[in-house]
Amino acid sequence: MNNIIYGINVIWAIPIILFIHEIEEWNILSWYKAHFVNLPKSTNTSVRIHIIVFGIIEFLLTIIAYHSHNIIIFSILIIFLFGFIFTNTIQHILITFISKSYMPGLITAIIATTINIYANIILIKKNLIFSPIYFIMVLCIPSIIQTIKL
Repeated sequence: MNNIIYGINVIWAIPIILFIHEIEEWNILSWYKAHFVNLPKSTNTSVRIHIIVFGIIEFLLTIIAYHSHNIIIFSILIIFLFGFIFTNTIQHILITFISKSYMPGLITAIIATTINIYANIILIKKNLIFSPIYFIMVLCIPSIIQTIKL
């Protein structure tokens, strides 16, 4: 029973590191303005509201997964968060190389992916996640391709 509780509790690392990642991006608008042209109209306030909303959504999805008694729902939510983190990390890496400038969020994105892989390995080993749903991650490929095109 303690193994199952530890396996389920490890999911809390996911929204915590994602929230830290969002905080690292707190002033990202100035970075975007320095490296890109024709950006959509944004303000620091609108970007920060976006960051706060993302943090809230990350925690809400984790709460729903944590309290879900259905392995499919739990798996979909956790794998969705992993796919989001993984795609975001690829974006940060690519944009850093393309811009030849450190993109805010790169470090915590890499840390988040590492922590998320660790959490997912624990969940799989404890049979708490329905592994075949990882095929859903294939849906991340179009996002990665869009990032490369940028």
